[in-house]
Amino acid sequence: MIPAAVEEVCATFLRVAPPDLVTGLYLRGGTGFGEWVPGQSDVDFVATLAHRPDGAAVEALRVAHEQVAAAHPDVAFDGVHVLVADLADPPADCPDVPIVLGRLFEGEGVLHEAVVVWHELAWHGVQVCGPPIAELGVWTSQEVLLAFTRDNLDTYWRGSAEALTAMPSEGAGEEGCCWCVLGVTRLHHLLVTGEMTTKSGAGRWGLSAYPERFHRVLREALRIREDIHRVEGSEYADDRAARGRDTAELTAWVVAQGTEEQ
Repeated sequence: MIPAAVEEVCATFLRVAPPDLVTGLYLRGGTGFGEWVPGQSDVDFVATLAHRPDGAAVEALRVAHEQVAAAHPDVAFDGVHVLVADLADPPADCPDVPIVLGRLFEGEGVLHEAVVVWHELAWHGVQVCGPPIAELGVWTSQEVLLAFTRDNLDTYWRGSAEALTAMPSEGAGEEGCCWCVLGVTRLHHLLVTGEMTTKSGAGRWGLSAYPERFHRVLREALRIREDIHRVEGSEYADDRAARGRDTAELTAWVVAQGTEEQ
């Protein structure tokens, strides 16, 4: 079931989008996994178009997303606008298309995580309107997905781990702790299990799969992500420095584990 707040955002977009251009709207991310968290999760979408948009159509899409952002300022509506034919081919073959990332619209953007988008849509996508996802013929490859994930750990996350090791205070804040601990664990979960999951799902998995020395910071990251009203107290309330050290240690350990597993 799509959460009411997500339905409202989608309804606004479909109402203001250029007529006869959008042929389908699909959701992925937390909504697709049934774990959309109010105040934390974005509404991640894939919109299929009737044709490759010209300048006027791209501008109309830009205006539509500005209207969505104005109507729903607390929810980021991020995603990509493609042809159904694009989804049937490997993401690397997809041309630059209109994208929205962090509420920023680009008429010809590069979706760097398109491999993840294709697979989440195919395996966990939710149809809002348009043909059923099974009829879209979305391209998938477990081998390519795992290689992309391992490379992500070995590049972006290795750099992050090294930065945290040099300056653990970067992971001492709630946002940094949650982003690093659950972000890196989510990738590792995919490499170990072969299955995609949410950030929260990865954190819960880590509590059963990781050494006990990491459980405290895993619980903390889950608290930050899920307890948006901060009802529960932090296990690091009197020691932010320890939270930073534990975030750095877990991130470095997961990067090492994930890149060694071939």
